[in-house]
Amino acid sequence: MNAENSNWRGHRVELLKYLGRRVDDAALREDIVQEAFARLFTYQARRDGVINNLPAYLRRITINLLRDHQRAARRFPIAGEVPETLACPVPSVESALDFRQRVEILVAALDRMPPLRREIFLRNRFDEQPASDIAEELEMSRAAVDKHIVRALADLRGRLEKHGLALWRKGR
Repeated sequence: MNAENSNWRGHRVELLKYLGRRVDDAALREDIVQEAFARLFTYQARRDGVINNLPAYLRRITINLLRDHQRAARRFPIAGEVPETLACPVPSVESALDFRQRVEILVAALDRMPPLRREIFLRNRFDEQPASDIAEELEMSRAAVDKHIVRALADLRGRLEKHGLALWRKGR
């Protein structure tokens, strides 16, 4: 590269003016000019020769980049601005850790329950078996089954409260 072709700021200003007549977005203009220079430098690093007409070469790169951008914009149109309040469907790290901690505490509490209480609670809450069916199958009164379910919930709530957590978070 010779000395008269090294007026980078002047070339940059000219390319920005050229793009200014074709592109409304100032950030996009800057991106295209930056990419044009990056491609020029990459080309020069691979070739040991001198570019005879640097302004024309830069303009050609810029035109090609602009066309590439316009083609991509037609292929993948953007429907508009994405609202910043758009919620990510993936839970936050804090929510995932909170959930994991609660599950570990509840599993430990279930393990500490008397076997009959645990069985009745799991049948009722996880298998969704009605208390009357559980009472009939275990040959117990319905009141006894209800008492086991209430005590199981109290055990779980107490275990969470011991760790400074509530059984259910607000808003659920």
